[in-house]
Amino acid sequence: MESKKKKKLLFRAAALLVVVLCAAGGGYWYINNKEPEIRYKTATVERSNLLSTIQATGTLSPVETVDVGTQISGTIKELYFDYNSRVKAGQLIAVIDNAAQQAEVAQAQASVASARADVENSRAALDVAAKDLRRTKELSRRDLIAKADVDTDTATLLQAQASLAAAQAKVDQYNATLDKAKINLNYTRIYSPVDGVVVAKNVEEGQTVAASYQTPSIAEIARDLTQMQVEVKVDEADIGGVHEGQEAIFNVDTFPNDEFKGKVTQVRLSPTTADNVVTYTVIVKVRNLEGKLLPGMTANVSLVLESRENVLTVPNSAFRFKPAENTAVKDMGPPGPGGRKETVAAVSKPAVYTLTKNKPVKVNVKKGISDGQDTEILSGLTEGQQVITGIIVKKEDK
Repeated sequence: MESKKKKKLLFRAAALLVVVLCAAGGGYWYINNKEPEIRYKTATVERSNLLSTIQATGTLSPVETVDVGTQISGTIKELYFDYNSRVKAGQLIAVIDNAAQQAEVAQAQASVASARADVENSRAALDVAAKDLRRTKELSRRDLIAKADVDTDTATLLQAQASLAAAQAKVDQYNATLDKAKINLNYTRIYSPVDGVVVAKNVEEGQTVAASYQTPSIAEIARDLTQMQVEVKVDEADIGGVHEGQEAIFNVDTFPNDEFKGKVTQVRLSPTTADNVVTYTVIVKVRNLEGKLLPGMTANVSLVLESRENVLTVPNSAFRFKPAENTAVKDMGPPGPGGRKETVAAVSKPAVYTLTKNKPVKVNVKKGISDGQDTEILSGLTEGQQVITGIIVKKEDK
């Protein structure tokens, strides 16, 4: 009986030991495998190049565009160009119906001919008046006629001279009218003023153009599409950092992976206000040797303020990270005995948080320039450190 009792006691002791060992093992596994209450996203402090820029948008256009117009009204009879046509200076590009101008020339020529005939008549009358005066003077010298006859013939001569002068003036007047009519006739033939490419065609054959108060445009010719410019709209808050000679980098939507470079050549002082937003136009010149850039394209421009090479950087999200209000934070900033506990509300200087034993540690830093995504670190961190950029939210079990 005693041996049976001993066996039962040994069996119970062994079973109890197994239960204790299982419980201990389970507890150990749970302690070592459970996820921490808070998990943090981190980023490595690393070296890279930074550009501090002003972001803006602009529109591409040729550096020089010539607006070709017509100085007379009429119907477009012939066109010798189309979109993208290459033209040379002096090349005939359009003809306006010139019937009215030819009639004006003919009318002016007739007026000139009539005025010249009047000149001849006036010269003949002057010649007669001169001969009459000579005869009258001779007869008066012999006392054969009265002195009054001499005065009368003298007045007649003067009148003839005046008539001749008036007739000659009319010839000059009608010649000027004829010259003007010929000029208007020449205006019916329109020539390209420059070498270039037609970027806009504003009329078609058969269309009537009226040049009453302004010169109608028939085409726009870009002198040189290898030289382009971007008209950038810069906000008034950023215009203070823009100056001539400044480097600019931009891309266009059709070539998002291509980077184009240019220089600021002009900061226009005339502001534009739209919806209470004040902007200034900044001209950026760029070379377009490959012909990828076309007039009217929208450019996403970065005006370079400062550049840094091989500097320590951290993501900007590291400065936006805030620990929970009830999270104790060890302060590594200004030196003193031990560390003091505080929350993010107490941070007054630029600071980031590193992770030590799954606890955020505040580190005061000195910042440099930023490119909008990363910020230069002048002091406070070393290369390779991990900084907290956010919190990993644990997914709930479904």
